[in-house]
Amino acid sequence: MKRITQRSALKFKSRSLRQLVRLALRGWGGERSWRAIGELQMRGSPQTLALAGTLSASPNWRRRALGLYVASQLRQRRHRGTEHALAETQALLLRALHDPHQEVVRAAVSGLGHRPHPAALADLVRLSNHPHPLLRWDVAVALGCYSEPAAIEALLHLATDPHHGVRDWATFGVGTLQDTVDSPAIRDALWHNLHDADADVRGEALMGLANRHDPRAVEHLVQHLDADCRVYELEAAERLASPMLAPALRQIADQVARDGREAGSYWLGRLQDAMAACTPSLVP
Repeated sequence: MKRITQRSALKFKSRSLRQLVRLALRGWGGERSWRAIGELQMRGSPQTLALAGTLSASPNWRRRALGLYVASQLRQRRHRGTEHALAETQALLLRALHDPHQEVVRAAVSGLGHRPHPAALADLVRLSNHPHPLLRWDVAVALGCYSEPAAIEALLHLATDPHHGVRDWATFGVGTLQDTVDSPAIRDALWHNLHDADADVRGEALMGLANRHDPRAVEHLVQHLDADCRVYELEAAERLASPMLAPALRQIADQVARDGREAGSYWLGRLQDAMAACTPSLVP
């Protein structure tokens, strides 16, 4: 399988820019299309930048979206993935925020998450109220890279979105990506989402509270830590490093050992890390 994957990667690397564009457009949205886009993104050069500009000005929406996806992560492989033409690609992305086609706007929003620019913020906030959940999801992902008060406010709004995927990313954005920003409003939103119907939203809310060492996260874990807990709970316990959590963590370890249950190595590693963080050091 590895040999097949390597052979496939070499096949994409051997393609010309024109061939990669055809591959990306022919299977739009599929795996081969994204692999072709990924290869275009790694060919940072004046030629590829010009290609992205030409595509983004096309009357065809797929070609415009393709040009923006290429621009959004244009890098130079030979220089260890160094960003290429940052200002020029940001200009392409900013212009496309007002494109008439939703999929082109999605490409621009996605790109301005990879290449943030202050001038994008007002439009990202505007688009946080877009009627389509996929576009709101793109906005939630992008806003995680903006720490301005308007971005935090928009993330808090998206953290209450009707769509669970949007709530998940918005909660991750404000809870973890922006964990140096703190306020009662942020903590209240995280506490509210700790009781969300979606397990991933609950997990991101717990991590956000743990990142801020909110005592309610400790109380929650004291009541909910058990052998069926998820990695979210273990990572939050490690971050909190509270001795109050040590007994529950030891009980989990003992139960797993008694049951002879085969837990995933990553899960067990997180359990051990949480136990180490929450167990007070022995003082001679």
